Amino acid sequence: MTTTFLSQLQQVALQQALISTKLLNSYTLKSNNAPSPKQQAYSLIAVALYRFNLQKIKWSSFLKTAINTANNTCQWLATELVRCQQDYKAQPHDAVISEQSAFISGIFSEELTYIDSLLGAEA
Repeated sequence: MTTTFLSQLQQVALQQALISTKLLNSYTLKSNNAPSPKQQAYSLIAVALYRFNLQKIKWSSFLKTAINTANNTCQWLATELVRCQQDYKAQPHDAVISEQSAFISGIFSEELTYIDSLLGAEA
């Protein structure tokens, strides 16, 4: 397993999100405490971004899912995602998608690395 800066609860939240999207079959890590709503939201967004990177969903679908997920738990992220959505609607082409994907992937780099290592270990 790759070294990660994610807390145990963040890792558990990511595993829950992966299992709910059927990308992961079983937990490798358990916790007696439940992840916070913010940790769960970040995890759901990270998994949606991972699915976009696998070309399983469209960028517009990712943005809609991410905005809906972040809205009640992380206002700054929801604001950034809405800005991305507005830019994308104004210019829906690959250059905008690439720029926004790189920006958001930077925010979720630890989560994406953890997902890669977790799913690579399961394969």
